[in-house]
Formats: sequence, structure tokens, C-alpha cells
Amino acid sequence: MPPKPKVTKEEIISAAFSIVRERGEDALTAKTLAADAGCSTQPIFWHFSGMAEVEEQVRQRAKAYFAERLRQRRNGVNPFKTVGLNYISFAKEETNLFRLLYMSSRSTPLKLLDDENTPFAVEVIVKEKGISEDDARRVFRELWLFSHGIATMIATNTAHFTQDEINVMLTDVYTGLIDKIRNKDV
Repeated sequence: MPPKPKVTKEEIISAAFSIVRERGEDALTAKTLAADAGCSTQPIFWHFSGMAEVEEQVRQRAKAYFAERLRQRRNGVNPFKTVGLNYISFAKEETNLFRLLYMSSRSTPLKLLDDENTPFAVEVIVKEKGISEDDARRVFRELWLFSHGIATMIATNTAHFTQDEINVMLTDVYTGLIDKIRNKDV
């Protein structure tokens, strides 16, 4: 029986997550992972069926980290606007993880209203604005598309906005959508 690897599965996943976070998903190879984990490639393939499984574990950890960041409170900012600001901040501060989750050809196709964070965002809008769940889903969808555009431009370094500019843009779109819904699309 071969000896048990000295590097744990968790240590390998942590090293893989760090590689993707710092250098991007293309930097994650068995060779770079082994070097960063301080082992040979053998423990990687002892714990995982292949690099695809490692990549999926990194994606799951990135999703959990993103969900945590999305829910962080901001003093003096309404909860739904906070979601948009946190989404854009994530793209700016965690560009490689944002690209992995939302801009990678290797990631699962994005299903906007099927995302596990959608119920949280929709509930915030319903509670804050007292509108129906269907209307809240519409506000979420349209503001998310707007926020994703800003976040993508930031992540690809094709546009630069100050925090104040982002704040104003999100407020304008959000209040415009709410007003439009309350006035029955007049």
C-alpha cells in the first residue's frame, strides 16, 4: 500500500484557490499547484481524479467567497445598493476570481435569475421597496445587467470609475426602475 500523502486535500484546494486568485485561472496547472503546495504532483492526483476536479473545487470556493462578499453591509447604504456596490467592488478587488466566475469560457454558463444569490437580492428589494416579488426580480435583473457591465469594464481594465461615480449611476438606475414600476411603466 502506498504511503498516505502528507499534503491534505484542503491544503491543495487552498493552494489552487490562491493561484487562481493571484495569477488567474490559466496559471493553475498540476506543476504550479504542486510547487505552491510544496509537494510533487502525486498527492494532487491521489486526492483528485484530475485537474478538472481541482478547478471545480476552486470554482466552488470562489462562489462561496463571492456570496460572502456580496452580503457585506455598508454603513449608510441601502441593502440592495450595497449588493450592486459589492458586486462591482469584487470585480475590482478580486479581478481573477470575478473572471473565473463570470467571464471564463470554462465556467458554467451564467443563468442570471437561477443564481444562488438571487433570492437574497430579490428579498432585499421586496422588503426595502414593498413591491411584488415579480417586480423585484425585474429590478434585480435590470440592475444586475447594468452592474455586470460596469464590473466587466473594470475587470478588463477598459473603463475606470470613481466610487462616487458608481454610487450615482447605481442610484439613478435603481430609483428610475422603482419609479417606473410604481408608475406602472408610464
